[in-house]
Amino acid sequence: MSLIALDYERDVMPIFMEKCADCHSNESGKTKGGFKVDDPDHLLGRLSKNSLVVPGDWDASYLFITLYRPADHDDAMPPAGKGERLTPEEVELVQRWITEGAPINGVRGDEGEMPASMPAEPEVMSSPGPLPTEWTNREGKTIVATLLKVEDGKAFLRLANGTVYPYPVENLSDVSQAALGHGE
Repeated sequence: MSLIALDYERDVMPIFMEKCADCHSNESGKTKGGFKVDDPDHLLGRLSKNSLVVPGDWDASYLFITLYRPADHDDAMPPAGKGERLTPEEVELVQRWITEGAPINGVRGDEGEMPASMPAEPEVMSSPGPLPTEWTNREGKTIVATLLKVEDGKAFLRLANGTVYPYPVENLSDVSQAALGHGE
C-alpha cells in the first residue's frame, strides 16, 4: 500500500483520458458500456454496480479484468485496433487504486490487499533476483524492474510488487538490449 493514497481524478483519470476517452467519455460523445472516464461523479455512482469497480476487490472489478486480459482476448480493453493498451505499470496503478478503496472525490470504499504477485498472465516468479535496474523501451519510457532471465526473445522483468512481465527484448531500447547482451 502506498503512503499517499491514489485518487481517481489525480492519478487514474489522466491515464483513462489519454487511452480510453475516444470510446468512454462525455467529451467524445461516446459512453460505451455506460463508462465515462471524464465524469468522476458518474463513476462514483457506478462503484460496485454491475461489478464495474468493486472498491477493495480488484479481481472482482470488471474494469481491472478487462485491462489485465491479454490483448488477443475477446473481452480485453481496448478491443483490437481501437486504441493503445495501458502499460503494465498503468494497469498496476489501476489495481492499486481499486485496492485502496477506489477513492473518488474523497469518497472511499472498503480497502483490500494487493497480491504478492499476479496469477497466470503475466507469468509470476517468486525467486529472488539481483537489484532493480532502469530499463528503457523504444518509446523512451523507463521501466524499473529486476531482470530475472532472458528466454525465447523475452526479458523477464520483476516489478516492485513482485509481478513478472515477459517483456519482448525487441521492444527494449538499443542501450537496454546491450545491457542484456543483445543488440549492437
